[in-house]
Amino acid sequence: MKKLLLIPVLVLSAMVFSIAFNVGIGFNLDMSSGSLETPVFAELSVGTPLIRGVVQSYIFSFNWSSFVVKGYSILDHSSIGLVATPGVFNNFYVRLQLYWSLSHLFQIIEGSRKPQGTPLYSRIGFGSYIGKFMLDGGFAGYWILEPFSAVPFARPYLALNYSFFTGVQPVSLTGEEF
Repeated sequence: MKKLLLIPVLVLSAMVFSIAFNVGIGFNLDMSSGSLETPVFAELSVGTPLIRGVVQSYIFSFNWSSFVVKGYSILDHSSIGLVATPGVFNNFYVRLQLYWSLSHLFQIIEGSRKPQGTPLYSRIGFGSYIGKFMLDGGFAGYWILEPFSAVPFARPYLALNYSFFTGVQPVSLTGEEF
């Protein structure tokens, strides 16, 4: 009986599984200095349209206050985490994201950093699918356990992604395709 139940579960899982590669541009406002940064990033996500595992890397950014283009070390400016984008109405979705810096995770593994002192970054926002483009905005923040520090709405962000989907396209909670 368990084997018969396992077959439909595997088939359904394969039907909703997807892989996406996104390239995008963001606009991040630093609340302390007032400067606006425009990062260009690449992102690989694997999972279902509702919740996915994500690896994201900043490639370079442009600072509008100082007119400086800054290149990034991929390892030092990459993150890994989970993102959920449940559809709420037609092409609109809520974005919930939790992620860690890869360089911080490697420091934890080698013992030079404590997990309690490592920031867990978050993004909370709203967005819309426009064909293969995703436009979302909201607030990025961080959470640290020791010493406790939580700034869930540290800076506003706006991001425009172009997605190369393989697998299932995102679906709203009402079952409509975007």
